[in-house]
Amino acid sequence: MLSKKQSSKKQKNIKIQKGLIVEKIDDQTVIFDTEESVLYTLNETASVIFDKLKKNWDKERIINYMLKNYEVKRERLEKDFEQLLKSLKRKKIIV
Repeated sequence: MLSKKQSSKKQKNIKIQKGLIVEKIDDQTVIFDTEESVLYTLNETASVIFDKLKKNWDKERIINYMLKNYEVKRERLEKDFEQLLKSLKRKKIIV
């Protein structure tokens, strides 16, 4: 869980890595890393967050959108959001 101090920090701009092919298929997002020849699939929730990141939405705006549109507690959503960001960074999908 994020502390209040961390929550209030302004999020750095997140950029989608160049060289990726991103396709929306039904409620999932498929990402092909052309340099590594690896295919990633995001579930519906991760796809929504990824789409908002591509539109340069900040964390708070994404969290508020998700809270309005999905039945989830804020604490859980913030934890899942941070885990998704770490995973996307580790896979070099975002920088």
